[in-house]
Amino acid sequence: MKKILLNPLCAPLAAILYVVIYFFAVWLTRSSAGVKLYTDTTLECVTYATYIITLPIILWCARDFKGAMNHYILFVFLWICGLLREAGIQHWLTSTDTTAFKLRFFTSPKNPLHEKIIAAFVLLTVLGIAAYLIVYYTPKIIKGFFKLNPLYWTICTLGGMGVLAKVFDRIPGNYRKIVGEFMAPPHMAFFGLLEEISETTLPLLVAFAFIQYHLMKKNETADNLKYNAKN
Repeated sequence: MKKILLNPLCAPLAAILYVVIYFFAVWLTRSSAGVKLYTDTTLECVTYATYIITLPIILWCARDFKGAMNHYILFVFLWICGLLREAGIQHWLTSTDTTAFKLRFFTSPKNPLHEKIIAAFVLLTVLGIAAYLIVYYTPKIIKGFFKLNPLYWTICTLGGMGVLAKVFDRIPGNYRKIVGEFMAPPHMAFFGLLEEISETTLPLLVAFAFIQYHLMKKNETADNLKYNAKN
């Protein structure tokens, strides 16, 4: 089992199979209206469930970050931000607009100044932490990817699924801007389902990355013990 979990193809293949199987299990058993209803209700609950399931795993792996506890805290902070974003924090921060994380919110004179300041602080904090981690880990991820490091393949899969979810989310809106009319309900249901299922993989991939990190640290400790025993 450990060899399977530490195979670099484990995360990408599992994510693809999960999305494909889940998508067709829903799409082929419901009408387009039923798919839309499932996406807006049950699938939202599934997303929250994935966050709840992964939390104990993330907390359990804290002991593996001795010497890097500051980065562990930042990872957990971003995990919490992901959960809050899924819960709709972008809507909680404004009383006059639909979302506080878009340019129009900051440029509109109708929105209160204090709400803009709070939203800007939250946004800049999250972006600053994310940028720091990206700059710090990007060289490691690139090297690890080409060295077939399973942890970095999982991280790349996480990023890829996040991008796909965003692409699926924007397709109906971009279609409306280009064509000048709303996309047909069945097509909107199609992309909405793909987006939401893709988003459910994100916390699962984060937890899987923590598990892989734990297993790799365990292997590293075992190798060090063997080396010390020989010497």
